[in-house]
Amino acid sequence: MARTKQYVVYTREFSKGRVNSKVGVFIDEAKNAMDKNGNINGGVIKHKNLAMTRKTPTTQLLNRGYDFNVRVLAKSDLDGAKSLRDATIGLLASAGKTIINYQAA
Repeated sequence: MARTKQYVVYTREFSKGRVNSKVGVFIDEAKNAMDKNGNINGGVIKHKNLAMTRKTPTTQLLNRGYDFNVRVLAKSDLDGAKSLRDATIGLLASAGKTIINYQAA
């Protein structure tokens, strides 16, 4: 039986000021989200997101001085991660949140 790559589904939640309802739902490889002990850690994900240099909705908000929290939702294979991301985006959109990466879904 072949091993499959594992992926992490996580959210970036902006929680202060005018951007209180902006949320992004993302998928990344699990190996990129692990700390030194091999556990999936939201702090590792946030640190890597802060180091991002390309222009994205997240970097635009960060450049304006807003901060975000990372919440790890699940670890799964790619198909499971995509379906969880789509379901989470649907739930957040129906709750009135602004999805900052809606085009990527």
